[in-house]
Amino acid sequence: MNLKSQLIQLQTEKLDCLSREDLEILIENMLDNIGSIDSELRDKLIYTTFIRLIDENLLTAKHYHHILKICLDNQHLFFKIGEANTDSVFTRSFSCLIIAAILCKDSYLEMFSETNIEKIFEKSVCYLKNEKDTRGYVEGKGWAHSIAHGADLLVALVNHPNFSKKNIHDVLNTVENCLFKKAAYIDDEDERLIFVIEGLLKQDLEEIMLEEWVSRIFNKLQLINEKEGFSDNFFRIKFNVVNFLKTLYFSLGFQDKCYKARRLIDDYLKSLFY
Repeated sequence: MNLKSQLIQLQTEKLDCLSREDLEILIENMLDNIGSIDSELRDKLIYTTFIRLIDENLLTAKHYHHILKICLDNQHLFFKIGEANTDSVFTRSFSCLIIAAILCKDSYLEMFSETNIEKIFEKSVCYLKNEKDTRGYVEGKGWAHSIAHGADLLVALVNHPNFSKKNIHDVLNTVENCLFKKAAYIDDEDERLIFVIEGLLKQDLEEIMLEEWVSRIFNKLQLINEKEGFSDNFFRIKFNVVNFLKTLYFSLGFQDKCYKARRLIDDYLKSLFY
């Protein structure tokens, strides 16, 4: 029985029916095929099965450490990093999701030390900095969504109890870097990135730092306009920045916090359109 058939069958069965040996084999097969271009296998079967294993507490600490180590390696999170418009993005992007899922679970289990989380953070930031394939939905192959999945990974890190607040500045830089990639995000990437900022606010991100960061983003956009004029690149980045700032504005409003930052965003957005 091939992996897809096995996973389809397991959808209607309890996963705890698997023997220890069969579970080990299944995990390895799923990791080997995590970036399959078959969207059903990749998204609806492999990913959801990993989530079931995590949610149903069927993995040991040894499993978690092993899966995390594999997903962070050069054949997964950094598989052919730097490529664009190739199938390698699916391996990188879905490795992000599995890492994020493990970190969310570990928020309760706390298997990973501050040193572990710091190393994962460094690799995650490096990944998002170097990811060039920013496609959302790929016709015939399903969701790539590398920026959205990378944002999910950052959220899981920021919300982890062993996240170091000294990394708040690096998180902001990483989100900023995503906004200024040469792409126009049309698949809710801005909303997923906002969850990162919401997580930082729970980690006591100071409003003055948020204000300074918003100003930096706007000034950076203005510098691109001064250098390139109304280029395609400028309009793509402007699209990203505006959507992100709009979403941030309403997110802060819904939470009734950071009034000064909201006022600043309001002023900047008005300056772009009036």
